[in-house]
Amino acid sequence: MKHLLHLMDLLFMGMGVAGDTTTTTVLESIPTIIGAALLELSEGNVVAPLITQIDFPGPGYIHQTPFVERILATQADAPTLGVIEMTGSDETSASASCTVAVHSVWVQLKDLANLASQEDLAALAGQIIGNAIVTRRDLDLVTLFASFTIEQGGKLITQMTPADLYDAYGSLRTYHAALPYHLVLNPSQIWNNLGIISFFDNSSDAMQSAGLGTVGEDFARAGFAGMVMGFNLWSDTNITFTSTANCIGAAFSKEALKQVYKRGLLIEVDRDLPYLATQIVGSEIRGETVLRNKSANQMQFTIGKV
Repeated sequence: MKHLLHLMDLLFMGMGVAGDTTTTTVLESIPTIIGAALLELSEGNVVAPLITQIDFPGPGYIHQTPFVERILATQADAPTLGVIEMTGSDETSASASCTVAVHSVWVQLKDLANLASQEDLAALAGQIIGNAIVTRRDLDLVTLFASFTIEQGGKLITQMTPADLYDAYGSLRTYHAALPYHLVLNPSQIWNNLGIISFFDNSSDAMQSAGLGTVGEDFARAGFAGMVMGFNLWSDTNITFTSTANCIGAAFSKEALKQVYKRGLLIEVDRDLPYLATQIVGSEIRGETVLRNKSANQMQFTIGKV
């Protein structure tokens, strides 16, 4: 009987219940998935690195940034009493309120598909998850461009001109927006016969169309310029077209928008035994909002005929 009990122990030692196959048991696949996801995040994350990033650990899900009104000094022997006031700011509201929310996506890898594929489906899942998370993040940010109240261009079909960039730069300086300044546009607002590249195409009304080290030479040689008229230039395909064939880009400072993170990107892997599959879930908890409205200009211009 003792030998029989010992044999039964050996037989059942490794058998466990369905829930025993967890993240820990498939841990070796997680680094590949995370690596692929982060690759997608770094390749498509256009706006997030250009704005204010805030970590928001601990309790609460609404992040507030109050604005403190400026005070002025006077030319007098007796000091002027200065009051710390948070309701008289030149911003559009007393504070910038941001509510965080969960953003997530999941992929289910069936065992048969995984075994029959020549591809590394775990890495492929990481790419899909990373692309979904970063696209959602960037879409949420560029959608806020339409919230900026100072606007260059217009809701009618308007062509961008150098004067619009001058006006945007001057507006940011007027409202004390911190340098550097960024210009994020749909690709068609840059590479189009009505776009920025036309400013430097060597036509009769072009600007700096020739000469070593000019923006015109950058466009002619490389097809792109890193800076134009005081702005770092960025192309973002997540900026969509309006019904009038306009695109709403933005010229802004870092303090124009804020993105609040309760928790960053997390990749989790677990077995789904009833379906003979592995589930891979990617998620992050964050929110975004306009921080300083006057530290940005909405750049709404057409890419079609005018």
